[in-house]
Amino acid sequence: MVYLADAINTAIIGKGLMIAFGFIGPSIGIGLIGGNYLQAVGRNPEAAKFFGQALVFVAIVELFGLLAFASTFIVK
Repeated sequence: MVYLADAINTAIIGKGLMIAFGFIGPSIGIGLIGGNYLQAVGRNPEAAKFFGQALVFVAIVELFGLLAFASTFIVK
């Protein structure tokens, strides 16, 4: 008798879910950073000089997504 768990490689499904859920948080974070930056520039055009700082925050948030992606190669 062949069970469904034997036919499907659950490790691949688990890694796919880990990547998917690992990228949801950074995607929301980048959207919030970008939206709030544009709102700040819309209210005060002089705030455009903080674009570099906004990119630093985006890079920090993106690091967590890359860690979720890299962890799929570590988990067996």
